[in-house]
Amino acid sequence: MRALIFALTLVACNGGHDSRPATAPEPSRAPIALTYLGVAGWQLDAGPTTILVDPYFSRPDLDGPLVPDPAAIAAHAPGRADAIVVGHSHVDHVLDAPAVAAATGAQLIGSESTARLARASGLPDSKIVAVHGRERVAGDGWSVQVVPSLHSKIGEQHLGGEIAAQPQLPMRFADYAEGGTFAYLVEVAGRRVLFLGTANFIEAEVTGLRPDIAVIATGLREKVDDYTCRLMRALGQPPLVYTNHFDDWQAPPVDEPADDDLQAFVAEVKRCAPATRVVIPRHFERMEVP
Repeated sequence: MRALIFALTLVACNGGHDSRPATAPEPSRAPIALTYLGVAGWQLDAGPTTILVDPYFSRPDLDGPLVPDPAAIAAHAPGRADAIVVGHSHVDHVLDAPAVAAATGAQLIGSESTARLARASGLPDSKIVAVHGRERVAGDGWSVQVVPSLHSKIGEQHLGGEIAAQPQLPMRFADYAEGGTFAYLVEVAGRRVLFLGTANFIEAEVTGLRPDIAVIATGLREKVDDYTCRLMRALGQPPLVYTNHFDDWQAPPVDEPADDDLQAFVAEVKRCAPATRVVIPRHFERMEVP
């Protein structure tokens, strides 16, 4: 395995300002590929680099103690990965992440709540990076900027809170507290890819990020004032948008025709950012971006 070099530093910019130095040359572009893993999960491949976002394959019965499904992970996780980023510590984002990190050798990046779960799962500290927002985690040929964010508005009973300091596994659904929410800007192969895993954001934190590709959660966006247009303006109307967190997270992954809500999102983007192309992904289908 290639040696990995990780650096964790505070981002010099405040909020959503463009983090690239004004005098820095643009890195050369190379093809990348994105694969939708279901719920808010993604795999980004760029040459030898693989970054995973919120990998959640198990989809267990939520009424009992929750454990990762080794067969589901083996079926869908890559053989190796450089990093896994976790947007927040609800079960449909974090349950499988420590097991996938152990299986792939990836560094696991997330909140202190995510780090607590990872430690309780047996992942060594050397593979865990706990973040608080505005850090940059860098590896060999890639970097991840941690963007403070907000969870979608689904009701106070499922929002906020932290995972217990020394969680006892397995836990139940209600024990998976949010633990703080992040978006992530991944820079690799001359691309800037923003992953927004739940339908809310802090406008000051995303303004000026200028991603080439934005992966945007759509579910429950109607609870956030002018969600789509404000986000498109803040991001500078990215050329390419993928829809995210739109499938039934409590059921097996199934590709269905775009429902009214997804079609409405596409129309919103077209109205606010006419030059932006929107893609509704299919589960586990690798999408090449030249």
